[in-house]
Amino acid sequence: MRVDEVTLREFLHTSYPRLVAAVALVCGSRPAAEDAVQEALLRAWERSERGEEIESLNAWVTTVALNQARSGIRRVMAERRARSRLGHEPVVGTPTGDRIDVERALSTLPRPQRETLVLRYYLQLDTREVAAALGVNEGTVKSTLFRARAALADMLEQTRESDIATFVRIS
Repeated sequence: MRVDEVTLREFLHTSYPRLVAAVALVCGSRPAAEDAVQEALLRAWERSERGEEIESLNAWVTTVALNQARSGIRRVMAERRARSRLGHEPVVGTPTGDRIDVERALSTLPRPQRETLVLRYYLQLDTREVAAALGVNEGTVKSTLFRARAALADMLEQTRESDIATFVRIS
C-alpha cells in the first residue's frame, strides 16, 4: 500500500482519534500521544515517498507510535532520575474520589501489560494483531492479558473493600 493524500485523510478521519486515545492511555499524556502518532504518520509518508510499501497503515502507525511513546517515557524517566539526584523531587498528588479512574488504574500496571490491554480492548485488535504490533508471540500476548486482568481485578477488589471500610466508619 502506498500512503497518498487520500489514504492519509481517510486515516485521520477514521483511525487517528482512537489511536491517539490509545497511545495516551499507554503513555499517560495526550499531547505526547498526539506527537507520537503524528510522527508515525510522517514516517509512513516519507517511507511511501521513497517507494517502500506499508502492508497495513493502521498496524504500522500503531507500532511506530507506541515505539515513539516508549522513547518519550524513557526520556521522562531519565529526567526524573536526574532531577532526584539533584534533589528536585516532583510533587505527586494523591488520588481522590470514590471511583477508580481507568487511566490511573492502567498507570499502575507494568508497561507491557498496559500496552497489551489498550491494544486488545481499547483498539479492539485481536491477539495476533497485538502480537504483531508489540513484536511478541501470540502466547505472550495471551499470558500478559491474563496477568493484567488479574492485577486489575485485585485492584478493583481492594478498592471495593476500602470503600466498604470507609462506609462502615462513616455509618
